[in-house]
Amino acid sequence: MSDEKRASHLVWRGAAILTGAALLVKIMSALYRLPYQNFAGDVGFYVYQQVYPFYALAVALGGTGFPIVISKYMAEAGERHSVKVEVQRHALIALMLICGLFFTVLFFFAQPLSAMIGDQHLPQLIRIAASVYLFVPIVALLRGTFQGDKENMLPTALSQIGEQVTRVCFILGLSWYLFLNHGDAYTFGLAATSGSAFAPLVTMIILILFLPRKKQFARELFSRPAAAINWRLVKNLIIAGCLFSILAVPLLLFQLIDSLTVLRLLGKVNLADPRAEKGIYDRAYMLTQFGIIASASLTAAMVPRLAQLTALRKTRDFQMEATLSIKVSLAFGAAAAAGLMTISREVNIMLFRNADGTAAFAIASFTMLTLSIILTASGILEANEKPWVPFYFLAIGACVKGAANYFLVPHFAIVGAALGTCMGTAVAAELCLVYLHRHTLAMRLSWRAVAKLGIAVSVMAASVFLWKKMIHRFTDMLSARPSATVLALSGAVVGGWVFIMILYMIRFLNKHDLKRLPIRRRKRQGEAAARSRKL
Repeated sequence: MSDEKRASHLVWRGAAILTGAALLVKIMSALYRLPYQNFAGDVGFYVYQQVYPFYALAVALGGTGFPIVISKYMAEAGERHSVKVEVQRHALIALMLICGLFFTVLFFFAQPLSAMIGDQHLPQLIRIAASVYLFVPIVALLRGTFQGDKENMLPTALSQIGEQVTRVCFILGLSWYLFLNHGDAYTFGLAATSGSAFAPLVTMIILILFLPRKKQFARELFSRPAAAINWRLVKNLIIAGCLFSILAVPLLLFQLIDSLTVLRLLGKVNLADPRAEKGIYDRAYMLTQFGIIASASLTAAMVPRLAQLTALRKTRDFQMEATLSIKVSLAFGAAAAAGLMTISREVNIMLFRNADGTAAFAIASFTMLTLSIILTASGILEANEKPWVPFYFLAIGACVKGAANYFLVPHFAIVGAALGTCMGTAVAAELCLVYLHRHTLAMRLSWRAVAKLGIAVSVMAASVFLWKKMIHRFTDMLSARPSATVLALSGAVVGGWVFIMILYMIRFLNKHDLKRLPIRRRKRQGEAAARSRKL
């Protein structure tokens, strides 16, 4: 096998491992919230969701952003061991500075932050969430080291899975205990936040176990450096690490804005308990996170391939691959958004026991489409070495979201907050598409492709609506939640089947698109390998 082919094989193998781990972690992250919300109730769910963005930012820094940047610098160092050690030292300094800043702000300013949010019972939870940042420097450094050294993705993947399993078991175990013993909402939130803070310790242990020469690694890392600190490199590491962290979880900015503004703005509405209303609104974020798993996996899988095409300067192939990625992402996002809108009431009852906030739930479903576009466009621009561009667009979208909250929430409560999220993500998605088209990184979809997708989505939504009408008289014999479960699950199956069949019948993906799909490429490579073995 040639060096180029071996490198390509390692890239795809590494992408597959990380994609599989990320998929499993995202599924667990979405699913554990269901029993937790059922145990803790809407107010308990609100308490945890208020501090969750602070924890999620630490996970993004230690799990995605900084490991990517560190691995890039490590890979560029090649076989020069001394250069790799200097990269590790400077990365540790960068991580300690940024994580120390976040820890200091969250831990020592938890009280004024709680006052800003509008709930004086949150300081203890915020301080516990702040403790996660103490683990991030070592975790991110080890992950980046493994990923940059012969592209070893296994330690990162196993540590991500181990951390999430520990976290989920810890949270659900304590929540079950509190449910049986009638714990209050803030005790539930404390239990969930404590589980999230404890899990990174497991991550660190798993990564250290994979380290072959532990004493040598520590001695080289903490011994007196031979040269002065390169503060320019430290600054570049901080900026790039934070940038990639935000791009990895584009919804985080919007969640953070909601945590800081929505509760206080709901106080201007005549509501019995604004905290419960915010908890109801937070239901939508869980489903949105679950709905964009396909797009996130697609993005993770396509970036290595697009980066290779960029390095080889194959502009036309890059453009074709990027256009196909957008096309597939649009199909996934549109189907998920329209499907959830159609069965939003049934899904709400099935998962959360009642139909409260269904209007906001249905509106927030639209973000599955916009976030799918943002994730895919971010992957394309990242592969083209322009990661700043989607970050700027996300920042603009976040500003739109913040302004929309202040204007809409006092008048429309959580429906206004859901509209604000849709508006902010839609602006960011549109800016990403315009940029890709203007800089010829991707072709504009033809009106025929858009029309075909519109037909498929419309037929799918109509078929689900008719299906619900047809079987409603049979499900009426059941109580509310079992009835909603049957309608939601069967509607999802019918809608998915109809959507795929319509896309196939109207040839949404043409023969050139099908040839470029990774599954087809692997099939042809397998057939070629089989023929060569016979020869």
